[in-house]
Amino acid sequence: RIPAGVPAGVLATVAMDVAMVAAGVLGGSAFSSDRLGPDMIGRWAAGLLRGRWRRADISREPAQRGELALGLVTHYVTGVALTQAFLLAPPRWRGRRGFLAGTLYGISTAVLPLLMMFPSMGYGWFGLRSGEAGRLNRIMLVGHIAFGVGIGLWARGRSPLGLRRLT
Repeated sequence: RIPAGVPAGVLATVAMDVAMVAAGVLGGSAFSSDRLGPDMIGRWAAGLLRGRWRRADISREPAQRGELALGLVTHYVTGVALTQAFLLAPPRWRGRRGFLAGTLYGISTAVLPLLMMFPSMGYGWFGLRSGEAGRLNRIMLVGHIAFGVGIGLWARGRSPLGLRRLT
């Protein structure tokens, strides 16, 4: 049996990606940055796998072989793990598992890139050392709101594509 976090996490992460791409298309440079693509996530993940936890500025480092694929896998595995954590959280913590709880949880997951990934990539907390902190924070907020909406829809039983919850 597949844990509910797998399809829910994939769909929530797809919602995040669609929202971020749409924001970049509709909002132009205010919602797009070369510092945040899946290739950068893959470059970062490859470094982590080799024990390299901090960078001066990952966007200025040479591309690594397979970084795009590794970035996509890292992004989706993280989305699935975070979604599964929400679905397995004790009822006392998550309250009534529904749309609002899922959306708020998704927004709260933005602290991970803002306070862990960005500093590790050399951008500083909230991207303050990147020279484009406002843009990076806007992109993260749009993505994580969409991620939370995806989780919220699934938790509420209204999953996209008509899929039923597996919980």
